[in-house]
Amino acid sequence: MNKQETTQIITLLAGNYDSIAKKDKIQKQLMINTWYECLNDLDYKLVLQAVKKTIIESPYPPTIHDVRKNAINMIKPTIARTAIEAWEEAYRMICGGGYMTQEQFEEYSPEVRSFFGNVRQVKELSQCDTDTVNTVVKGQFLKQYEILVSREEKQKLLPQQMQNFIQEVANNMDMKRIANREQTENKNE
Repeated sequence: MNKQETTQIITLLAGNYDSIAKKDKIQKQLMINTWYECLNDLDYKLVLQAVKKTIIESPYPPTIHDVRKNAINMIKPTIARTAIEAWEEAYRMICGGGYMTQEQFEEYSPEVRSFFGNVRQVKELSQCDTDTVNTVVKGQFLKQYEILVSREEKQKLLPQQMQNFIQEVANNMDMKRIANREQTENKNE
C-alpha cells in the first residue's frame, strides 16, 4: 500500500466517523503517516476490505490494530483448536523426537514449536518415560498453551519490517550476552 492509497483509507474513515473528519490538516497528515508506516506491507485492497469490515462491525473509529487484525485474519484465518488437540501434536513430536531433524521440527505448528523451543528439547523429552510425558510435560504444555497462542497471534499482527527489526535486536542481544559470558569466563580463568 502506498501513501496515496493510505490517504484514500483515511478519507473513507473521515467520511464515516466525525472524530476523524474534524481533525485539522496536521493531525490528518500525522494519521496518514502513522497508518502508512504500520500498514504499508499489506495490499491496498486487503486493507480496504478490512477497514470496511471494521466499519460494519463497530460504531467507533477503527485503530490500526483493528484493521491489521481483520486483514491478517482475512488472509490467514485462525483455526481455533483446543489445548488438548495441540497436545496431541506435541505428543506425536515427542514420540518421534529421537531422530527428529530441524526440517521436521519446522513442519509443526508455531505454538507447539514455541513450547519446545528447539529440536534438542524434543529429543531430550523423547528419552523420558511415558508416565512423565503424560503427566508432567502434558500439564506444563496445557498450562502454557493459551499464552503461546496469544503470543503467536500478537506476533502475526506486527508488520514484517517490525518483526525483522525485533529479530535483529534479539540476535544482537544474544551475541552481546555470549560475548559477555566469554569475557567473564576468561577473567575467571
